[in-house]
Order: sequence, then C-alpha cells, then structure tokens
Amino acid sequence: MLRRLNDGFVVWSTPGGACGSLSPQVIKLLNGWAQRSWFSNEAGGLILGFIDSDTDGLLAECLTTPGKGDRRSRTGFYRSARHQQEAKIWNRETAGRGTQIGLWHTHPEADPTPSDVDLVDCSTVLKNGRFDSKGLLYLIVGTRSIGCWYAQQGNPLTHLGHFHP
Repeated sequence: MLRRLNDGFVVWSTPGGACGSLSPQVIKLLNGWAQRSWFSNEAGGLILGFIDSDTDGLLAECLTTPGKGDRRSRTGFYRSARHQQEAKIWNRETAGRGTQIGLWHTHPEADPTPSDVDLVDCSTVLKNGRFDSKGLLYLIVGTRSIGCWYAQQGNPLTHLGHFHP
C-alpha cells in the first residue's frame, strides 16, 4: 500500500508488516532526475535514511546521486563504489544512525517497471550487502510516476504502487 500524506510525505506498507516513508525532499530530488528529454541518461544511487526504532520502518531522507565513476546511458546505469563511500559518510554524519535503506534509478518510461537487469541487480545487492533492515526500498523514477517496491532476500519484489511526484 502506498499513499501521500497532507504534509507531502509518501508512506508505504506491505502485508508482511514492512513500512516506511519518503520525505518531500527525497521525492523532489528523485523527480529532478526523471528522464524527460530524449537525451537524458539513466541516473541512480542509494537511498539513505533511518530505521524507526518503534516500527523498523525505513525512513528515506537522502540520496546518493550520479557522479564520478558511474556509467550512464539512455537505458542503463552502473553505480560506482563511490555511492557506498557516501553512505559511510552519511552514517558518520548522523552519529551512526543513518544507513542505506534502498536503491533508486530512472527509466525512460512513463510508469516504470523493473527490467530483468534490475531484478538481478537488486538480488545481488541483497545477497552480498549487509543492511540494518530486513529488506530494502527499491524505487524507479519514470517520466510520469515513481514506482515503489520492497525487496527481501529470497523473495520476489513486492510492488507497493506508483505515485505522481
């Protein structure tokens, strides 16, 4: 389930009890990377935030964004190791409370869906990464909407819905 609150936050939950939110600032940043022109390349990075101590909710507050070391094309994005370094800095700057809570990237389609490459990437990150949460938020920014999924190792992606930024 996915819904927007009056204060601009987007909140989500799964039937299994996972939940979280996207801050208005994160939504604005994501929307700014949408591939709205023919010449726009895919973009992506990590979703950084906090884990709510009461609900284990994933609270998205910041993003890593494309830069040096990344490879971008019209239909592809490769995250460099720099994103993990930025996540470590975020963790230090938040006195150890901030952590990686997900992945994001763009697609040049109105209402995006994960490609086979996306599914493999997400599975690889879940298998090889170490996370403070039971799963990760997986966002794909389209030209009209942002698609949201929840990912857990060994399970198919749970589609939370699409929303208009």
